[in-house]
Amino acid sequence: MAFEKEDGQKKPVVVVDHVYSPVVEAVSLIGVFMGATKNKFAEADSDKVWAELSTKAKEFIATWPKSIDLGFSPLLNFLLPCPYFHDVEAFVEGVDQLSDADYVYDFFSEYIPLPQVEELLEAPASLPDHEETILWDTDEKRKAVMDFLSNLKTYRCGFSSLVLEIDASIEFQQALEAKKEMAETAMQEVQSISMEPLALAQYVMGKSFRRTSQYKMFYFIPSYYSSPGRIRLFNKEVCIVIYGCAVPLSDVRDASKELESQLKVLADRNRLLMLRLLSGQREYGAKIAEYLGITTATVSHHLELLKKAGLVQEEKVGNIKYFSSDQEKVEQILAEIRNFI
Repeated sequence: MAFEKEDGQKKPVVVVDHVYSPVVEAVSLIGVFMGATKNKFAEADSDKVWAELSTKAKEFIATWPKSIDLGFSPLLNFLLPCPYFHDVEAFVEGVDQLSDADYVYDFFSEYIPLPQVEELLEAPASLPDHEETILWDTDEKRKAVMDFLSNLKTYRCGFSSLVLEIDASIEFQQALEAKKEMAETAMQEVQSISMEPLALAQYVMGKSFRRTSQYKMFYFIPSYYSSPGRIRLFNKEVCIVIYGCAVPLSDVRDASKELESQLKVLADRNRLLMLRLLSGQREYGAKIAEYLGITTATVSHHLELLKKAGLVQEEKVGNIKYFSSDQEKVEQILAEIRNFI
């Protein structure tokens, strides 16, 4: 689709595609096997697929250094140079054809400059001499990255074989078919949102992007096994958004604003002390003021804020107003914070 500027000049054509990808699902399951992610949506199927994997594949998973702390996301980065979303074999073949330098460069999300990658491949043991980064900011990580670079061929073969084994799994293919309708529904919902591609990508991710480009291609990919997470992969021309489709899609920026408002109410020691006092008993204003050592006017101010947030209930007995905390509302807010994070 093409978009025009106000002066009538056309912007470059931007292509948007919505796909359900067995490649993304296979790689997401690898994340579960490697302990990078645990969620109720993937665990049941991952156990069944695991039972079909060969001993060699399980040994490879067991030897992957968790200390690198990258999980499975590096494998998803290969979708940028190898955008074979529908065909696992074509994806693996494309990845296998990458040079060692390009493989490492993409594996680490283009985080390490290509000239530095080439230097490290020539001499992995020289890594401690390079400037420290988040990829190797501990002795354990440095050792793991050096091992990865020194044994790159073994890791490359192990990853490729593992992805192909998962794709060949009967349980995996049956799971893909069972999730297909859910994924298609999610795609239709995203397609129905009337936004330009970049705005849509930000909506789906639930955040504004600090880094953007004049993307020529946008891919929106629902993933059951990545649920409830959202992942963005991008280079200068392509933006890939992977979103969990097992939960309703929402713009978490709105939820964050609501939580911010609620947390501001809680972010005061006097109000916290009031909630503590009122969680086990009803009290009136003067008693609360005595408990906190503040004026009744200040207590009234705090109570008004807590009432607006739904955290405190008011009950009039005769001419006296009594207050108590709404424990159900307190638990709800704590649960919302936990779920959001």
